[in-house]
Amino acid sequence: MNWHTDSQLESLRHQLVNHRLYQLLDSPKAICIFMQHHVWCVWDFQSLLKALQIKLTCMEIPWVPSPDPLIRRLINEIVLGEESDEDGIGGYLSHFELYLKAMQEMHADTKAINEFIGLLRSGTPFEESLLKSNAPPSIIPFVTQTISLAQTGGLHSVAAAFTLGREDLLPDLFLKILEKTANQFNISYSILTYYLNRHIELDGDEHGPMAISMLDKACGGSKIKEEEALQSARNSLQARLDLWNDICKQIEELK
Repeated sequence: MNWHTDSQLESLRHQLVNHRLYQLLDSPKAICIFMQHHVWCVWDFQSLLKALQIKLTCMEIPWVPSPDPLIRRLINEIVLGEESDEDGIGGYLSHFELYLKAMQEMHADTKAINEFIGLLRSGTPFEESLLKSNAPPSIIPFVTQTISLAQTGGLHSVAAAFTLGREDLLPDLFLKILEKTANQFNISYSILTYYLNRHIELDGDEHGPMAISMLDKACGGSKIKEEEALQSARNSLQARLDLWNDICKQIEELK
């Protein structure tokens, strides 16, 4: 199926790519505010990924081979890149951890997200961790929707949110924003630039085509599953649009 022929999906993607938020990212302070929200999107993307790995490979003991060797290979390849990518200095990090390093480089506030991860590690339930960590209010419905989908959604719905429900065209746009502000304010975004370039490389050359193949197999030619998958992707993009609108309000208040 050609997933990009759905008019609703493409309308949402167009709104995201042309969102007024990007015009507001004209200073290091504005970019930091954006990152303090976007880091939660980077985190919950990993949760979608792990949901797919659980559904598509054997994650139990005793181990048995999952039914589809090709899909097993595809998801494990994506997990390798997203969870243990090269960090640019000879080591390995998840893209979430790399993003945190980029935030630290820019002196963006990481207190809430670090507190959240610490609470999860200690066994605190997800919803309680969100509230105790003082997560940005606009983030709570976004990540709650994602985690609910990851925990209860069908394979085709989770795969659609993972594959079609993210703003995969935006790294190029952010690189242009960073280049402009770096020159204007004489600062460096070296880690964030590396992070974005890795996404462009992996999503365009490897992960993107792999994920589409995974989504096609998850639907198996079923028209019902294809429509449910499209709706899942639409929901994810709409949630992203709502979040982008809220971030705009916060940046404009500071301006």
